[in-house]
Amino acid sequence: MTKLHIAYGSDYLDWRLGVNHPTNPERALLATEMLTEELGEDSIEIVLPKFNEDDIDKLYTIHSPEYVDEVILDGISNDWVGENRVLGLTALKMFAGTARLVEKMLAGEATVAFNPQGAKHHAHYDYSNGFCVFNDLAWSAKEFAKAGLKPMYIDWDAHHGDGVEELLYDTPIVTASIHDSTAYPGTGRDGHDEKNSVYNWALPAYSGDAEFCQAIDEIRELADWYKPDVILLATGADGHKTDPLASLQFDYDGYQYASFAVAEIANKYADGRVLIGGAGGYQPHTHTPAIWTEVVSSIYRSVVKYRSGVSGLTTTV
Repeated sequence: MTKLHIAYGSDYLDWRLGVNHPTNPERALLATEMLTEELGEDSIEIVLPKFNEDDIDKLYTIHSPEYVDEVILDGISNDWVGENRVLGLTALKMFAGTARLVEKMLAGEATVAFNPQGAKHHAHYDYSNGFCVFNDLAWSAKEFAKAGLKPMYIDWDAHHGDGVEELLYDTPIVTASIHDSTAYPGTGRDGHDEKNSVYNWALPAYSGDAEFCQAIDEIRELADWYKPDVILLATGADGHKTDPLASLQFDYDGYQYASFAVAEIANKYADGRVLIGGAGGYQPHTHTPAIWTEVVSSIYRSVVKYRSGVSGLTTTV
């Protein structure tokens, strides 16, 4: 039986950037509990986000060594005030959670994998941004490519995945980002960069499921051209119509449509391989973990059906 692999450990709860900070780490715990309840314990394998000695070297391949050392050894980052080594080590463990999932996917032990504290898509080469310190999915994309696979990065989040785009900019790896054009003005402009494999859908403020699904359909066409071997998905929940940090008006129908489309791409070209990170979402006790659960469970169930020989997915809203 294909199990859903989830990177989670109690250390994730140490990710406290301040009193009432919108990235409350309880959203990761709740998403893990909700997925376990919905899919059943027999369908879940929890992967502890323990870091290995060579994880620092992994970070050096995607970030400047000076920046990595400053965060981990000195506990300094743009995303908190002063020195805080606990937060620095927690950022490392969140990266390690994704690294352990990638290792299992490359070993053939995992097909669909989820790190609720992953997809830190605003982290840049030498600085943190937007509550993101180490860019786990940019590293993962390069790691999959190094192993001979053809990764495709898909990002639906109210905020443009600017860090991933920057770190993969001079590679042939396709990055596709759906986001609010007004959230990060000046980045992620709509369209395709002719010199690189960069695709952006910068939606107008207050865009809803119709615009979301149209962008997803165009990403499906892009995948038909690109034919990826593995999908990396940043499934932000902050595009939801009630999220306090953005103006998009997505709802559950749109997320379900998008999830089935990703599963369809993965089943068609990537033997079901999907690595998912939680990205944004600032309703930690309600819609954020619920949307993550909807997305991950929909993709997982679709892949299980595919690998069991059941075909015929429908993607309608």
